[in-house]
Amino acid sequence: MMLDSLLSVLFPSRCALCGRFVEDEKSAICADCISTLPRTEQASLPQNSTEQLFRDMPHILSAGAFLFYDHDSMLRRAVHQMKYGERPDVAYQLSRLAAKEFMPFEFFDGIDVIVPVPLHPKRFRERGYNQSEWIARGLSEVTGIPMDTTHLLRAVNNPKQALLQSKQRADNVSHIFAVSHPEELYHKHILLVDDIITTGSTIRSCLQTMTAFRGSCFSIFALGKAR
Repeated sequence: MMLDSLLSVLFPSRCALCGRFVEDEKSAICADCISTLPRTEQASLPQNSTEQLFRDMPHILSAGAFLFYDHDSMLRRAVHQMKYGERPDVAYQLSRLAAKEFMPFEFFDGIDVIVPVPLHPKRFRERGYNQSEWIARGLSEVTGIPMDTTHLLRAVNNPKQALLQSKQRADNVSHIFAVSHPEELYHKHILLVDDIITTGSTIRSCLQTMTAFRGSCFSIFALGKAR
């Protein structure tokens, strides 16, 4: 018996949401939980609530979130696992699922590059990964659009957004991002990717910094959005 097969018997995979065993050891979430995730259907809804949140920002072509993020939702448990439970595979599986469901609605058409919201290097070392990068990776693999993690940087290790109120969130992420070699992304259609959108402050701060990518336009994707 191969080592991977033996390990799957001795240590079978459990769903990151409900804790039940999953038949496919490569799956982070079981089929039952996937079927009950609270989908937004925003891929098929022009002027959806995510687009409306950024309607005052220039050069935004489209925006969408895959799932609703409520205080007691399954997605909240998934996000906790992907951020603090050492389960980046949750982000990866959900993003691949999202890509497959968004693609028929041409959401990714015309996009040149996928850019995840970056972590500060110190926080990256502490966590060991950037969950937004795993989301972007899943989208990239399904759509064939390249992912870039070198041109948008987090220059300030700001406090966690989850601990702050709405006004504090905006101040907390103001001027914390930077760009490297912006000329390499001039005139590109860039998909900016984050895990969860609540007030939109982090995305706004990224977009304000990314105006250095002259002539570029932007779309926005998140796994979840607060209602």
